[in-house]
Amino acid sequence: MKKILSCLVAVAFLYSGIAAADDYREVWQCKVKDGKTLEDVQAVNSKWLKWMHENVDKKVSSAVLTTVVGDLTGFIFVDSYPSLDAWSKGKGAQDGNEEMDALDAEFNSVSDCSDNRLWRHRPTS
Repeated sequence: MKKILSCLVAVAFLYSGIAAADDYREVWQCKVKDGKTLEDVQAVNSKWLKWMHENVDKKVSSAVLTTVVGDLTGFIFVDSYPSLDAWSKGKGAQDGNEEMDALDAEFNSVSDCSDNRLWRHRPTS
């Protein structure tokens, strides 16, 4: 019984270390272009995410955040990377890639993104 309890404590400790690891969030501030919809934005973002999963890291995730209260004219992309290495690999893989150049053109046809930042996400324990 003592061995089982020790194993469970070790697994819990390992899991808490994984859960508390830093990850990185690239945040883009954007507006939907006239005549386009958030559904158009989501469709292009889904293509981008599929490409990232196939070519970079399956742990990359992306979300489109919209305002519930306040200025309703914009939205935010939040792309999450499990590590700085994954973010760097993603940027490198996209550079000069014809498929990604076409996706960038699609993004530009549905949205204007004025600002972006890369954030380190550090959970508080």
